[in-house]
Amino acid sequence: MNWSSWLNEYYSNELASTDAVCGRGTTAYEAFNWIADPYLWNVLLWKEYDGYEAIKNAIPKMPDAGTQRNWSGRSGMELGASVVETYRLMHDKLRLHLKKPFDQCSVLDYGCGWGSVTRYFMKDVPLSNLHACDPHKGIIQVAKTLNPQLDIVLSESLPKSLPFFRKFDFVYALSIWTHLSPVASEVCLTAIHASLNEGGIVYLTVRPPAYAFYDPISKLPGWDQQAIAATVQRDGIFFYPQSYEVDGTMTYGETIITRKYIEENWTDRFDLIDVAMNGISPYQGIIVLRKKW
Repeated sequence: MNWSSWLNEYYSNELASTDAVCGRGTTAYEAFNWIADPYLWNVLLWKEYDGYEAIKNAIPKMPDAGTQRNWSGRSGMELGASVVETYRLMHDKLRLHLKKPFDQCSVLDYGCGWGSVTRYFMKDVPLSNLHACDPHKGIIQVAKTLNPQLDIVLSESLPKSLPFFRKFDFVYALSIWTHLSPVASEVCLTAIHASLNEGGIVYLTVRPPAYAFYDPISKLPGWDQQAIAATVQRDGIFFYPQSYEVDGTMTYGETIITRKYIEENWTDRFDLIDVAMNGISPYQGIIVLRKKW
């Protein structure tokens, strides 16, 4: 796709004005808040177009394609096509469930990686309200280098609390609960609960039971589809450890979590207010929770 032609055909006047605004050092929130189309915003963020240099300079840099692929499995606009759908789905749920204007909310990207999703929210909330954390020291250093103005913090794998001096209205955790052990899941959920304002919302993704039969993952040593499906049916959760221990606990692997498990184990602290499917990533079931107390 010739993105330069597409932008100039439909948005040349608006982007010329925005480019001038960015050239005066205006914040990303002030410069881009007019954009209602997530797909336009997606194109601008990935910078695969000619011109509009001030706009490009106002948008955080991206890591090299290799780092993008190592972290997300894709790079460039191919990755953007996936991320923008996730971003759009989050907005759909926020419109349904938020109890105050989103631009007044404090937002946390829990498990931010290099910031591939975080930066999408730069047009939605002032930078002072946007925060991110991850327990991977190397990728946090990358994220900080790419977006030095954003509050990006190293967190713990098994956090007693989150490393921020404020509470949040909206926390999202993408491809995190798809990998956490039951112990790590409980610890992280407790820390997030404590970090939320009253009525705060958590948006996270989980692997559905059908993941037991997902062919690529079935090649893992000892991955017995029928046995795993039986465990999920019985326990509501299955964890396949893949990494090193943290404080004597195996925290990372491949995890399947059922709705029944969530209802039985998480609803003491949260109301389960919504579930959904990501059409382009059906093995990432969407769970939306609201803090009870």
